[in-house]
Amino acid sequence: MNRLVLCAALAAAFFFYRHTQQPAAPVVPVAPEVVAIPSLAKYRSQMTVEDRTALAQCYEILAKSVAANPVEDPVIPSVAALNDVHRAALLFVWRGVLGNEPGKYEGLREELEGLVKDAIGEADVPLNPAVQKDAATLFTNIARSLR
Repeated sequence: MNRLVLCAALAAAFFFYRHTQQPAAPVVPVAPEVVAIPSLAKYRSQMTVEDRTALAQCYEILAKSVAANPVEDPVIPSVAALNDVHRAALLFVWRGVLGNEPGKYEGLREELEGLVKDAIGEADVPLNPAVQKDAATLFTNIARSLR
């Protein structure tokens, strides 16, 4: 009989202990930071939050503007004009809004201009819908990479 009482007491204690404990929170592994354009990761890690945010917003605006460029009466008529718009936007934000000097992040300008050149080229040819879409996608991916 002593064993039966002891087993019942242990079972009751175990039951009480088990139901009064808080369940352990699951351990969620920290996901690595995903950058849409891997070559921008090293610049992103060097940049201030203000610089990254401003450039990301600049590229978001560029993406929307290029996507909305009317085909029948384009504001940006050629690939060369699109390259000029890109460079002007960077200049306005980088120097005009942020007050940064050229070369603050060594190689960043060259990387951004190289990405645009690789995606759309430099030729002075009319901007067609396919190139326009590629440019808008690139600008969106650059903005996501800087967020």
